[in-house]
Amino acid sequence: METSIIAIIGIIIFLIGALTTTLGRTLTILRFCFGDRSIFTQMFWGIIFICIGLFLIILGSPQLR
Repeated sequence: METSIIAIIGIIIFLIGALTTTLGRTLTILRFCFGDRSIFTQMFWGIIFICIGLFLIILGSPQLR
């Protein structure tokens, strides 16, 4: 089984997005990084990261080659 570097980067970005979306309110370091106190902004960026991560996972999947 061959794992592409693009798929690994996609998994990392997906996990960052998932953590941002779910734990954005409780982790103060995420609030500091985004510079905004709004949970909706953190959810927006989390969903963007999740979509980019999923796109990279699909792009790097060996079934598409």
